[in-house]
Amino acid sequence: MKPAAPSPAPMRGIDHLAFVTDDLPSTMDFYTRVMQMRLVHVRRVPFEQDRGQPPYDNLRHYFFDMGHDQLLAFFEYPAGLARQDRDLPGGMQHVAFHVEPERFDALLAHVRAAGIEVIGPVALGGRFWSAYFYDPNGIRLEFATSRGPRQAGVVESVLQSEDEARAELSTLFADPEQVAFWLGQMPLRDHADAHQG
Repeated sequence: MKPAAPSPAPMRGIDHLAFVTDDLPSTMDFYTRVMQMRLVHVRRVPFEQDRGQPPYDNLRHYFFDMGHDQLLAFFEYPAGLARQDRDLPGGMQHVAFHVEPERFDALLAHVRAAGIEVIGPVALGGRFWSAYFYDPNGIRLEFATSRGPRQAGVVESVLQSEDEARAELSTLFADPEQVAFWLGQMPLRDHADAHQG
């Protein structure tokens, strides 16, 4: 008997993502003009020991409204620091913003008209269509949408059949009990749904 999957996470979603820039005016221009987000809060952050915050005193920390009551924030670090490598462990590889299908093409046209080079859109399998570009800080951004035959929520759209998930998990774990444990943690589509997706 398959163990019951846990309930959805207790968090509603993202409160804010916090990134780093060394050029706040360019970042403000990009996120308001290109990404069409509103600047909603500006402040300075005093350094306090042992809170895991940036190791600089009195940093600017500006917040943008990325929609659906979620914020995107930037700390302004001193200029001249080394850039992060997004392809190393612990780095932030990219941020994907979900765009409703009916707004996807117009938003890509807007970004291109702003002089930003866009890769895609490309089909990634299933419902996934994505386009990629970079902000002035070198942060890789993605617009993701669904072009599947039926529209579903973001989480529902990525659910797999047990066979699909088992095949992949078996490449990570040699122990069938580990595979079974993780399958028991996942919400899965039944076979009828798997053929519709």
